[in-house]
Parts: sequence; C-alpha cells; structure tokens
Amino acid sequence: FIQMDAYTHFEDLSNEIFFEIFDYLHAFDIFTAFASLNKRILSILQSIRLHLIILNSHYDREIHFLSSHLIFHAHQVISLKCCDTIRNRSSIISLLCDRHHFVNLHSCIFIIDSMSSELENTIKQIQSLNRIVSFFIIQSDNKKINEKDKYSITRTILMNNSSSLCSVKLHYDYDYLNISTYTSIASNLISLELLISGSSNKVSIYSILPILRICHRIRYLHGIIKYEILSE
Repeated sequence: FIQMDAYTHFEDLSNEIFFEIFDYLHAFDIFTAFASLNKRILSILQSIRLHLIILNSHYDREIHFLSSHLIFHAHQVISLKCCDTIRNRSSIISLLCDRHHFVNLHSCIFIIDSMSSELENTIKQIQSLNRIVSFFIIQSDNKKINEKDKYSITRTILMNNSSSLCSVKLHYDYDYLNISTYTSIASNLISLELLISGSSNKVSIYSILPILRICHRIRYLHGIIKYEILSE
C-alpha cells in the first residue's frame, strides 16, 4: 500500500497537467486509480470537474464504490450519463440521485426502459437545477418503453419551467400526436431532437409543424421520422 504522504513520479507533473488528464477520464476511473495515491493528488481531486458515466455493464458493487466517493465530490459532477438498469440491479438513476445532489450538473443523459414515480420525480429534480443546460432521455437497447411511460416522460420533460435548460433530446419511438394539447413548453428551449415514430398514415415530415407552433424559441430542430411496419 502507498502511504498518503508518499512521493511518486506523478509529483513531477504540474497541477495544470493533472487537470487536463482528469478532464479526459470518467469519475469511476479517477477514483479507482487516484483516490488513495497521496495527499497532493487527493487535494487536486477536490478541485476538478467530474464526468460521471454508469453503463449497463457495471455491477452493483461498482456503484457502491462510486457512491462512497461521491459523498465528498457530488458537487463537482458537471455531466452525468446513467443507465437505469445495470447487470445486477435496476432503478440506478433514482438510487444515485436520492443519495447525492448534483448541484452543478450541466448535462444529463438517462438511458431507461421504463418510467416509475421515483424516476419521474428524479427527472423533475434534475430539471430544477440552476445550471442544467442539456437533458437527453434515450430508450434502452434491451427493452422498449411502453406508450404510457412515453407520454409521461414527454410531458415531464417538455412542460418544465427550467430557466437554464435549452437543449433536449428524446430518443424513443413516439408519435407526438398530442403535443399540440400541451399548455406550456419550456420557454428557453432552443434545441430539440425527437425520434418521431408511427405508422405512415400517422406520422410524416409534417409532424414537426405542431412542435414548431408551440416551441416558439426553437432554433435547432432535429427530427428523425421512423415508420413502423405493422405485422399482418
């Protein structure tokens, strides 16, 4: 074991180089490799920006390890990409956000396969953060989100009152036929990406028109039209 006051060859590097190195690494890798190296590195870790990524290939023990370090570093997390289901556990997003407050989060990507009241509350919590700029919801490769959950997610994301959120991506199969009934849309939203999916008699390039009518400040709209082939 290396003593916390031990000298290593890393000591020859300047703090600026450390900041550059750590900015390219994910939080899990940083804590695994550097958290117990020595006092100087530990001090630098108190000041860096953190990018937190949790994939479906992670295990529960790795999440607990990561969480133990986030107790002291959650305020440094500026980007979060999280799968809600990992190898041996589900509902990871709510678990993580209940334990830690990412007050300086700028960008957030959730990869989900279902919606729960806990997850909906977590999404609202993220949207209320003062520094959040971009929020992406992506459908898991393993399981499709049901129609009721898609409806709930879409309303929760688009009908928010965030003063900072300006970029949204909703990447799950949905027709958005009811979007014209929304009473209000995020007022500061300037970038929107949607996967518009349905049968050819329901969705088309003209499906973006109701979106443009209610999203008055949109400057960048990326719409992917996907036709569903109905089985006979």
